[in-house]
Amino acid sequence: MTPITTGLMNRNWRLDTTSASVAVKEIIDADAAQSAFQHRVTMALAEAGLPIPCPRLTTDGRSVLTLQGRSFSVVPWVRGRHLPGRTWNVEQCRCAGTLLGRIHLTLAAILPDGLAPIRPRLPHLAEAQADLDRYETLLRGREPGDAFDRLACARLDARRALLERFGHLRPDDSTELEPAGYVHGDFHHLNVLWDDGGGQVVAVVDWDRLGRRAYAYELARATAVMFAAPSGALDVTRVTAFASAYRTVVAVTDEQVVSAVRCLWWDQLCDLWHLRRRYVRSDTSCDHLFASSCALLQWWSDHLSVVEQAFIVR
Repeated sequence: MTPITTGLMNRNWRLDTTSASVAVKEIIDADAAQSAFQHRVTMALAEAGLPIPCPRLTTDGRSVLTLQGRSFSVVPWVRGRHLPGRTWNVEQCRCAGTLLGRIHLTLAAILPDGLAPIRPRLPHLAEAQADLDRYETLLRGREPGDAFDRLACARLDARRALLERFGHLRPDDSTELEPAGYVHGDFHHLNVLWDDGGGQVVAVVDWDRLGRRAYAYELARATAVMFAAPSGALDVTRVTAFASAYRTVVAVTDEQVVSAVRCLWWDQLCDLWHLRRRYVRSDTSCDHLFASSCALLQWWSDHLSVVEQAFIVR
């Protein structure tokens, strides 16, 4: 039994036995019913020919085993490599973009009840500013605090400046985003496994966030996670390769893509989920993502038109 250290939200192990090697997950970020639903969907995706590991079932046919209040699932171990998104060449970006498009279309066929436009629930400027006020008050009560507390104070000041500068650009949330349906929910390089040669994706894993979203919203979120440098700069060449390949599979207009990209940017401008996870849930597992997330938001805000253009270039 070997712990897997690349995951953030769940606990995972590789288990080698005399008959097989499997990945064991203790499910922390979803309940048993959600996981069982996800497993039914991933089995259908695999049956449709997509590279999705199928869960192993218990002797009585369950895909989730609950022991003493803790839930576990098991899938076959897939031989493959995680490759950082910024190391992908253009052809790999196209391959992954095409695969994401195939996943969305297959999910639409499996779960047609999810095919309806989505009206985004975007935070208002006053809500975002009130959130900043709450965390600033909390951090003042922790002074002098630790290194993360001091970083958070500095980043809150920077976030307030961004909101003051760009608050007038809040997207119109009376317009629905489409096309939309069920999506992976967390598609990025840490959930994609490549073969040894890096020419083909052999598995897409971690379906804990399976749910309904605008397709272009997931497309944009994936690029933000995969193709941002530690400095915050997005690699627009890779963004364009990934997005243009995706759009050869899924019909999304330029206007629909830009609307979703702008909504994602506003969501991230207003969201302080790293701080919520640390200070409300006492979970420090994502602290290391905070600085790079802030850097990306700063760069993205300074280059709004460049980012949006990258999604519509063919």
